[in-house]
Amino acid sequence: MTAKHIVPIIRVSDIELALDFYCKGLGFAKDFGYSASASGPHYAGLSLDSNLLHLSTFAGDGVVGTATYCYVDDIDAMYAGFKARGLVTEMKPTNQGWGMREVYVRDPDGNSLRFGSPMPGPVN
Repeated sequence: MTAKHIVPIIRVSDIELALDFYCKGLGFAKDFGYSASASGPHYAGLSLDSNLLHLSTFAGDGVVGTATYCYVDDIDAMYAGFKARGLVTEMKPTNQGWGMREVYVRDPDGNSLRFGSPMPGPVN
């Protein structure tokens, strides 16, 4: 048996607000959506460069306030895209002591998305 994908599910309170943030602010594409009824709960699948992420308002799908780490090849280019789309980040690209250059973003529910690229050279 081989795992094909591991997909984080991020709990959100308002699916439309979350979709706006993740798609317009972060650049994800909405792949599918499901609603149990017009008033919810709701579930959506997103993708960014072949990476998958799910958003859910279902009560059993995690807790609000989680952190998700996203490895990227060029954090400075990603940050430039965030700024061009008007996204407010918690910090500018920052070199960390553990060998990553990172940017942190919080969604409207306070979930943390941490984007990082390995820094060249050895880690101390």
